[in-house]
Amino acid sequence: MADSDGTVADGVVADGVVADGVVADEAVADDDAAGSGGGVAACPRCGLRDRVLGVTAAYLGAKSTRREETGTGDDQKVSVAEENSALAQALAPAPPAPDGENAGCWAASLLVISVGTFIWGALAGMWFERDLATRFVATGNGDGHFVVDSAYPVLGWISGATLAAGLLLLAGSALRKAIWRRRSRPGRAAADRAWSAGWYCARCGTAHFTLGPAMSLHEFRVRVWSAGGYGNKAARYPAI
Repeated sequence: MADSDGTVADGVVADGVVADGVVADEAVADDDAAGSGGGVAACPRCGLRDRVLGVTAAYLGAKSTRREETGTGDDQKVSVAEENSALAQALAPAPPAPDGENAGCWAASLLVISVGTFIWGALAGMWFERDLATRFVATGNGDGHFVVDSAYPVLGWISGATLAAGLLLLAGSALRKAIWRRRSRPGRAAADRAWSAGWYCARCGTAHFTLGPAMSLHEFRVRVWSAGGYGNKAARYPAI
């Protein structure tokens, strides 16, 4: 069945390109037919080779490492994070994995609220040891009397609701990651073959296969991702 972006999910691509390794095999066959012997394939648009790199090299070259240092002396901490430029993101061989960071932060906050509310109610004797809820109230003439604070069942509801919400967020995040792995892993090898057979021209900002036409980075993404069987995802994650 065709998607709105012109790709056909689960292994078939528009324009007669069939996924599951066929794109990669055609690209490799083109290299052999051209007799390039591992040479650089000239850009079909500008006809030059000096700014052409293999897609793998262009992708790795577009990644960067950020180093941060905080504190001084024994308290100094160093963190290193890898960052992807816009070009690296556009040349990615697969859709990004679902980001569970936000869900994890919200889930942790909800769990803290749940545990805190539960402990607060327990220590105040609001639902377990009701004797702890008894307190002495002094009157104006020096006398007084004992009163028992009423229970606060709303605290129990808050604790239970936030606990359930936090667990549901964690479960939903784990489920999305599992679905992503199940859908992307089977065809990743075929996508990688097509991806590594491609070339990127830094002068034109286009990608191409040997003996093939110049493509926009999004067209190249559709070809590669379709080889892996997830070309329908390209509409959701457009390239540059």
